Amino acid sequence: MKRGWGRWALAGAGIVLVVVLIGRPGDDGPPLDPSSTEPLGTRALVLLLEDLGAEVSVRDGGPEADDDVALVLADVLDDGERDGVRRFVEGGGRLVVTDPASPLQPYAATGTVGTEPLGRGCEVPALRDVERVDPVGGVGFDVPPGGTACFRGGAGAFVAVADAGAGTVVGIGGAGLLTNAELGEVDNAVLAGALLAPVPGTRVAVVRPAAAGGGSKSLSDLVSPGVKGALLQLGVAFLVYALWRARRLGQPVPEPQPVPLAASELVVAVGNLLQQAGRRDQAGALLQADLRRRLAERLGLPLDAPAGVVATTAAARTGIPEERLRAALAPVSLSRDDELVALSAEVAAVEEVVGGS
Repeated sequence: MKRGWGRWALAGAGIVLVVVLIGRPGDDGPPLDPSSTEPLGTRALVLLLEDLGAEVSVRDGGPEADDDVALVLADVLDDGERDGVRRFVEGGGRLVVTDPASPLQPYAATGTVGTEPLGRGCEVPALRDVERVDPVGGVGFDVPPGGTACFRGGAGAFVAVADAGAGTVVGIGGAGLLTNAELGEVDNAVLAGALLAPVPGTRVAVVRPAAAGGGSKSLSDLVSPGVKGALLQLGVAFLVYALWRARRLGQPVPEPQPVPLAASELVVAVGNLLQQAGRRDQAGALLQADLRRRLAERLGLPLDAPAGVVATTAAARTGIPEERLRAALAPVSLSRDDELVALSAEVAAVEEVVGGS
């Protein structure tokens, strides 16, 4: 009975520890989310437009017929929804799209415009109060004839304006200047107000970045943080229970240990076997291969460099005759023990000479 209570108490302590470590789940929205107050959110933009007298609506599928301006921060719409946005523009609405890769963008991106503030450089009446904007590393557009290029950088126009049917499409080379962290820089807020809320009462539809049926969230991202926390608690509780049940009782069981064999004894044993088998050629080849590897390492060559390359390089760097080096590294046939001894002495002498050089 006591064991059972102790087990449950330990499991409960583990669960309490996990709850303390996890804390409250965060409520941060995704980047560019109009309801997020994080640096990459756009809640400040919504509040700015409302302060200017605009009626701001956050929609998932695109603007409605009575909206005046549609803002697409990140295009995750499907083809049908994009067609609806195009009909909205052709009917007289204004579209402001900040996603350079959006199919709604009528301008071709030509490269980044950098991070330095850009001057207006155009005579669009709606932008007359905007002197400079911070592109926040956005891209520039190649504006075709019939369009107006504003805030030019090294790679093109950061803001481009063109008519489409009875409406207007304004392309911005990135949404960074509309985020909570950057909206207050230079005239970013002035640009946002001029494009989205030029007069009080303007109806603005902010297209939500994570539209239903779109986005790039994985199955794990769709699981509630509370569910994830509960699963983690269960996992920790199971781990604590497993550790409790896996404790080892009694004295350790002695196990036979392998007999250690010194490296020098292993070398001697291999040499004795080669000697008993009369494998002089194999013993000499081992000496030469070891010499080649040591010379290659010392000369900065690959360890598997051919003997000829090692000999040529060593001769060029040390002045030792190349013929001597090749003779020490080239395979030879050894029929007597004294020949193997002589080869061993020559290998040691070559290595000593190269090392000294």
